[in-house]
Amino acid sequence: MDKERLSVVALNSVIGLAPKKIINLINSFGSAETVLHTDINELKTKFVLTDKILSEIKKVSDLKFAEQEAELAEKNNIKIVTYTDYDYPEVLKNIPDYPPVLYIKGDYDNKKDLISVSIVGSRRATNYGKIVTDGFCKYFAQNSITTISGLASGIDTQTHVSTLNNSGKTIAVLGNGLLECYPSENRKLQEKICEQGAVISEFCLKQRPDKMTFPRRNRIVAALSLATIVVESAAKSGSLITAELACDYGKDVFAVPGPIFSKYSQGSNNLIKQGAFVALNPEDIVEQVTLLSDWVKKRNKKRKQNVEKELPLISQSSINILKMIQSSTVGISLDEISFKANMDISTVSEILLDLELNGLIKSMPGQIYVRNI
Repeated sequence: MDKERLSVVALNSVIGLAPKKIINLINSFGSAETVLHTDINELKTKFVLTDKILSEIKKVSDLKFAEQEAELAEKNNIKIVTYTDYDYPEVLKNIPDYPPVLYIKGDYDNKKDLISVSIVGSRRATNYGKIVTDGFCKYFAQNSITTISGLASGIDTQTHVSTLNNSGKTIAVLGNGLLECYPSENRKLQEKICEQGAVISEFCLKQRPDKMTFPRRNRIVAALSLATIVVESAAKSGSLITAELACDYGKDVFAVPGPIFSKYSQGSNNLIKQGAFVALNPEDIVEQVTLLSDWVKKRNKKRKQNVEKELPLISQSSINILKMIQSSTVGISLDEISFKANMDISTVSEILLDLELNGLIKSMPGQIYVRNI
């Protein structure tokens, strides 16, 4: 890592120095390296900086901390991306306080992961909220739409778990460093996300979470996705902050309506009163967001073309069952297929195995069958 990029990492490590201020400092002095070596009095003259922040800037100016961060990141297979790097997410630069540095573990693709939605909600998710989240994530996974959330307890966790269970891609944005784990019970989940998606943070590797880091995380969640979906939310919650930020960024905001007597649905129901789109199913989101709609139509067209190539090679009974599975957004059970096709279980099982071997369908836990993505 060259000195300029290390200098950006060093400035990013200064507690209390906001992202926007860092960018302004760099632009004003021409480079991050120059900022670190500018006299304290000159920095103080041009910018409103506290003595504590000025002291911290001088403390990291020798780049020792930044070099240690780079070494630690490499050791843990973590990529450090600064805002001038080619692989920095371009969508983040559309917000006024974009992070100067991102730490990324796993696979984040600037183009593919643009086709994404963020799903947020209560840390104390109800069974209703979990079931809704699971159904939405199944659909998104089947259509190669990346899900983004914050790895918190409740709806966030359900989003990541359901996406992974359906072989989809999910991204977790943390309110702490990547070498810290919060909540602690999500340690294994965080590791699994790195294998099938990515974990992202703007904070130094060992920084612990606090009441200020989570709102900052929320802006990244909102900015990275095409739309934000609030599944469950109390009257005051972090998920509402994410929704408000998404609205500020010009993104579509959706809310899942909940029981009017549930305190965990007050926030999401109020969002609907304030003008958020109602999300009764995942198709509601896709139909509203042009890029998602175009993406799904394109995939369905390609899927249909692939199926049509295979159809002459299989029986009419197989074709009927295949169409039955393709028409379901969340999958269909063996028993239901047998009932609808008016065929015995053993015959249906043989047909399903043949369809799966031909790559036309996939079997899921619980003898559920879905179309192949």
